[in-house]
Amino acid sequence: MVYIDKDQLKQVEYLFNQSAQGLHLLFDNANIRRVLSQPTEDMDFFTFENVDRIQKLLSDFIAKESLQSKLEFLEKLDQETYDLLLRTYFNIVENSIFEQGKLKH
Repeated sequence: MVYIDKDQLKQVEYLFNQSAQGLHLLFDNANIRRVLSQPTEDMDFFTFENVDRIQKLLSDFIAKESLQSKLEFLEKLDQETYDLLLRTYFNIVENSIFEQGKLKH
């Protein structure tokens, strides 16, 4: 089980909300375009084996206390792991937009 404290939750919600509005503070547009242009059915993104990896990766990412430490965390990831985290991040953003009933941008 993953524990996220109030401050971590507030920060990640803020980042998700900013991304939902088109302001991407963590990922540059070129990487967003590159990763999200690849169809998910061509990869093992939604496999059971990947769930534990995604959960651990996202937990480690969220646990970083500042925006700068999150950016440094991203810089240290290998390409495959970075792409996995980016796709997971934007999957969450997209789902939150749908839940709020807002249009996709």
